[in-house]
Amino acid sequence: MNLSCLKCKAVTYNLMMAQGRQHGTDGQKTSYKRSSVRILIAEDDITVANGYRSILEDAGYQVVEVVYNGADAVQKAIECNPNLIIMDIKMPRMDGLEAARAINSPYKNSFIPIIFVTAFTERHFVEKAKGHGVLGYLVKPVQLDDLVPAIEMAWSTAQTINALEGIVENLSEELEARKLIEKAKGVIMKHMSLDEETAMKMMQKESQRQRIKMKDLARTIVSMHSSRS
Repeated sequence: MNLSCLKCKAVTYNLMMAQGRQHGTDGQKTSYKRSSVRILIAEDDITVANGYRSILEDAGYQVVEVVYNGADAVQKAIECNPNLIIMDIKMPRMDGLEAARAINSPYKNSFIPIIFVTAFTERHFVEKAKGHGVLGYLVKPVQLDDLVPAIEMAWSTAQTINALEGIVENLSEELEARKLIEKAKGVIMKHMSLDEETAMKMMQKESQRQRIKMKDLARTIVSMHSSRS
């Protein structure tokens, strides 16, 4: 299918979605505006890359950058911080699998969903893709009816993943704070011969007096005790 046909389908798709919303029959109604989804395209074939860009922009998405190799994909992922990446596997300088691993390394603060659009159909490519933040795997040639649903599913899944990571991080911080407070309370109980309830109340009052968080007060108490030991 040529590019002009795909662009016609993009317009038709948008008209159908708009009509469905007007009549309250949009079975695939999304909870976000497509224009707010910032997409990075990584594809070594310039014609194909421009075709993707045209399709996505006609469908209402925001394409922030188009790159033609894996190394630039990693760099632009850092600079542009896209919400989603559409990427080929076979690319110069760095392949898509390596780029995906670098983009979603364990040391990064947030997860960026990636959709592979590739000519590779071998199972081992799919298996490798699973561990690198890849939430979609489409085989070329793709059509609008394939690309848009894949983006919506990947976007939705990524929102859930990032939300869960935030919850886990908050729980870890809360657990660490509780451990610190318990340690500080133990220091006060030992050095002032107080029971647990009295030591906790003393810490709470001091925290309110200094207008600081309990964990910060606890950190100071533990630090002072360690320096004197």
